[in-house]
Amino acid sequence: MSLRSISRVSLTVAAFGWFGGALAAAGPADGAAGTRVVRVFASPQSRAVVSGLQVQRRIDYGAFEWVELSSTEFAKLQASGVRFEEQVEPFTLTLGELRFDPAQLRPVVGGGWDQSLGAGEDFRLVQFHGPTRPEWLGELESRGLRVVQYIHPHTYVVWASARQLQGLTAVADAAQPRVAGDAEPAPMAEVRWTGEFLPAYRVLPRWRNLGADAIDTHILIYRGAAVASVMQQLQGLGAKLDSVSDTDPAFRIVQVRLGGDQFRKAAGIPGVYSIQPVATDGGDRGEMSNQVNVNNVNGSNQAFPGYLAWLSSAGVNGNGVIIANVDSGIQDTHPNLVNRMRPCTGSSCGGATSSSHGTHTAGIMAADGTSGVLDGFGFQRGLGVAPGAGIVEQLYSPTYTQSGGMLLLMTHSYNSGASVSGNSWGPSGTPRGYDANTRQVDVGVRDADPNASGNQPLSFVLSFMNGNGGTSTQGTPDEGKNLLSVGSTKMQTSGGTQILAINDLSSNSGHGPALDGRKIPLMVAPGCYVDSTLPTNSYGLNCGTSMASPHVSGGVALFIQRYRNLPDYSTDPSPALVKAAFLAVCRNLAGFLDANGGTLGNPFDSKQGWGRFDLQAIVTPSTSVRYFDNPQLFTATGQEWSRTVSAQDPSKPLRIMLVWTDAPGHGLGGSTPAWNNNLDLVVESGANTYRGNVFAGAGGWSVTGGTADDRNNTEGVFIGPTAPSSYTIRVIAANINSDGVPGNASPTDQDFALACYNCAEEPGFTLAVTPASTEVCAPADANYTVQVNQILGFADPVVLSISGNPAGTTAMFSPNPVTPPGSATLTISNTSGASDGEYGMVVTGTSGAIVRNSSANLKLFTSAPAIPSLSAPADGATGVSLQPNLTWSTAAQAQTYDVQIALDSGFGSVVSTGSGLTSANFTPAAALSSGTLHYWRVRAANACGQSAWSSPRSFTTRVTPAILLVDDDDNGPDVRSYYTSALMAIGRDYDLWDTNNTDNEPSAAYLSAYSTVIWFTGDEFGGTAGPGTAGSTALANYLDSGKCLFMSSQDYLYDRGLTAFASGYLGVGSYTNDTRQTSVTGSAPLFGGMGPYVLSYPFTNWSDSLVAGSGAGVAFTGNLATAAIYKDAGVYRSQFWAFPLEAISDAATRAALMNMIVNWCAELQCQTARGDMTGSAGVNGDDIQQFARCMIGGSVTAPGCRCADMDANNALNTNDVTLFVNCVLGGPCP
Repeated sequence: MSLRSISRVSLTVAAFGWFGGALAAAGPADGAAGTRVVRVFASPQSRAVVSGLQVQRRIDYGAFEWVELSSTEFAKLQASGVRFEEQVEPFTLTLGELRFDPAQLRPVVGGGWDQSLGAGEDFRLVQFHGPTRPEWLGELESRGLRVVQYIHPHTYVVWASARQLQGLTAVADAAQPRVAGDAEPAPMAEVRWTGEFLPAYRVLPRWRNLGADAIDTHILIYRGAAVASVMQQLQGLGAKLDSVSDTDPAFRIVQVRLGGDQFRKAAGIPGVYSIQPVATDGGDRGEMSNQVNVNNVNGSNQAFPGYLAWLSSAGVNGNGVIIANVDSGIQDTHPNLVNRMRPCTGSSCGGATSSSHGTHTAGIMAADGTSGVLDGFGFQRGLGVAPGAGIVEQLYSPTYTQSGGMLLLMTHSYNSGASVSGNSWGPSGTPRGYDANTRQVDVGVRDADPNASGNQPLSFVLSFMNGNGGTSTQGTPDEGKNLLSVGSTKMQTSGGTQILAINDLSSNSGHGPALDGRKIPLMVAPGCYVDSTLPTNSYGLNCGTSMASPHVSGGVALFIQRYRNLPDYSTDPSPALVKAAFLAVCRNLAGFLDANGGTLGNPFDSKQGWGRFDLQAIVTPSTSVRYFDNPQLFTATGQEWSRTVSAQDPSKPLRIMLVWTDAPGHGLGGSTPAWNNNLDLVVESGANTYRGNVFAGAGGWSVTGGTADDRNNTEGVFIGPTAPSSYTIRVIAANINSDGVPGNASPTDQDFALACYNCAEEPGFTLAVTPASTEVCAPADANYTVQVNQILGFADPVVLSISGNPAGTTAMFSPNPVTPPGSATLTISNTSGASDGEYGMVVTGTSGAIVRNSSANLKLFTSAPAIPSLSAPADGATGVSLQPNLTWSTAAQAQTYDVQIALDSGFGSVVSTGSGLTSANFTPAAALSSGTLHYWRVRAANACGQSAWSSPRSFTTRVTPAILLVDDDDNGPDVRSYYTSALMAIGRDYDLWDTNNTDNEPSAAYLSAYSTVIWFTGDEFGGTAGPGTAGSTALANYLDSGKCLFMSSQDYLYDRGLTAFASGYLGVGSYTNDTRQTSVTGSAPLFGGMGPYVLSYPFTNWSDSLVAGSGAGVAFTGNLATAAIYKDAGVYRSQFWAFPLEAISDAATRAALMNMIVNWCAELQCQTARGDMTGSAGVNGDDIQQFARCMIGGSVTAPGCRCADMDANNALNTNDVTLFVNCVLGGPCP
């Protein structure tokens, strides 16, 4: 990172005061007064009841049905006795701190914050009628809308133009601009409302009336927007770029200094998703407490020594597990810590930095007690929870203030080998809601290093804010969904005497709930006061939630070690399973005191969470425990997973905890609901049904009835005080709306973990239907295989039944019943009597009291599909991308689509095809020929056959220039114009790639279309000059194919060092950083006679000195040493300037030098592929077209073999034609 001895002071103006917005009527809509929305749980009886009602809307999800009905019909449903849940305010949104049903009311904010968006692409909103189905999102994508982020309830932020939003539904925001054009596609029946994502939703009210002072600010910019244009517009408002992060899956996080009075204008820039001032109120948040954690106390709660002996008997000490202590520095030479320290990777590593706070928290985690020092009560001082674990030392500051800094800290933790990140600090000490920093942590728990392949999970343990009781006194990222937040209980006095009231919360501990209503913190642990290590080689007592969470971090290390040694589990527990294992057995603190001195009730609440940390129950459970870690991946709403269990010891409780690592929330902050995917925990025993988080009574046990928790991603069912029956555990996918498990083929999915204490699996059976979905053409039958497998030798007959098959059809199982293990064939016949459509069916297996369900999907067609209608590009369009996105309207009864692209209208020369496409769009996998007329057509297909091909359309691709200009600067200042002006002055066309100050660099496939790459990094401050690892590999492959690279960067070697690419392809033998050359003179053979030039840097001079390596030569000599080198490897050519081209102040000189550079590169193309006018490394019709364009246009400087000026006499004539023809035919090419 190019940060040379420069410090920044962050300034934030705190401007609270919630605005009072108004609501204006939006027009008529469903969901009006009198309409009730219910979720009806699936059974043959419930389906029959719903079929007999006059409903307004009915959506079948397999495990349940989503139904809208009148109050009269609702009364009938109540009287029927079937199980259902009414949805309260099922469509009410909270955005910009306003609550409203968008189909009925539109916010009126004033001050320009509710200004209508333009007609072009920007963020807009689409609300569905119920929980998401994957095909709905696919239909949005096929219409050209890009799904960006889910917002509860049933709403998506999408990237689309006003035109693309039109026609989705009859109920739309009346303020949306209407755009004339082609006929609109048919409305989507599943869409309830569409509207605008107003500027008011992008900035919280507290930040809408700030003054003109520049503020350090994080801005989230959509990755699919024209990011360079967004940055230019922000700079036009006075924004000064500091850093950019590209690790968020949807957004680039940009840190700028921007005047607070410019926030409204900035929020109106298309692509700006959220604006949030950088928080400035963040910061830091012995053996006796360990014994309390493992219940080594007497009847008066007095702890006694002996923790090491307890660890020995438990068979764990944390050995082999690494904890990242992310804090303010550790005295890593402390005798009780020195043997625990492990190597750290990344810029946040602590090194020699030491602090009391960090040393204290590290000691609680893993100090090993080597010194043998005892306190006055006989307890070892400096003995942590996991004395065999390793510690990685990281400093949270200043990394957390940078764009993407929270996630970068987690990346460094993971890459240093840590399995858990311990954090006794936070970027903000006041509630900000689910903001951008919180979103980063939730991203990192699932994947701590998004730039690496696959997902890298990391448990994140956080000290809840020292909020001193109250209500919602948390900070950031305390409202995260995937982390483990820990409040504080009483432990010792400041003098070291144990406090016996170990079940009281300490007065410093904050209370929830989250601003969106979720319950936080998740648990509490000893925190006030706690004895631990201090500098220098000493010990002391500190009080705070900072001292609580390190106990849990150490406990995680012990649990991971235990889990690795279990015979049934081969991988480390997921962060979700860690949470499930810990939360299921927390100690209920009902009857004790909260932080305000009031009396606590039963968990789950927003003070104790699930209760006090019980390490003994986790590491040495007294009964059997079954861990289910990601046993099934849900890919659609309505799917379910189940197991039948019984208590190993019926005289004790059965404790079941479901946890899932949710998809990242919105990141907007405030009280907008942040939950995404919703799972339901249901436990059934005979006629009794227990739902997750429904507790009552003195013991805090689960009770029947209640409604499912729709917001918390921790759900518990505690059967007690005894558990004498067998129990069926069901996990139901209530709403799968987001990408919970990135990196696979499913855009909406969710996994989960479940811990069951005192749990033994019961004999039973599983049920699975294959295929999960099938398509048939009436009158053909649909056939499925129903597999019935046994659990623990179960062999009783299973009776099969089905619901949800199309009306008029007949369903038959053969055989029926089935004795497990076995299978049956399900045949759906008489399909000619049914209507076409997609049907969600539920197959039920029943054996005595055991009932299992499995979903199956049927797509029934009654005729071949209609002919698709082509949409874009328009017929005869020119300048079309080489990889265009072809779109067409969905055709009636279409299942899949085929598309062809050809060079002739008869499609005799097909150059690209797509087949079996499930959405109405297609992008060629490889680039099409440039400057070429193409034809395309589409046909639809289903089980009944294919439609005819559509009438073809034509388009002409754009001409690809030979030069790709890679903008890798930080735009502070923006130096792109130095390069673009030079290229335009010499008549050279170019394409542009903007890395936006990240490693988002062009791939080898993308580079292959160009013969020359020009790469500049400007004043790369706060980021890292490229190319990065992937970019270097791409450039190496590119050069090996016979291409040319010119690179100008004073920061590349400082940031990356002498990489294999720098030495092998750029020709750098060695270098000296930051020599600050002030003049350069050209060297033969490339730049002989050029200069000397006095360098005038438009930013700080950090130029380097070079020594040319093997095969390289000197291009420019500086006043101190070699300033630029070149390498002509025969196959490829490269130039590397360790000073910026923009330091040459004269524009004409820069243009002359640029002309020499590109001509030098163009010579290589003649040698590599004769007649290659386009620089594509091949000779084809494109080159003849390019030659003709050069002749007609009179250009002698277009790319490739000096373009048309074959004899280099600066004139175009018949001799050039003769030479070109000879070149094409393989003769000499000048």
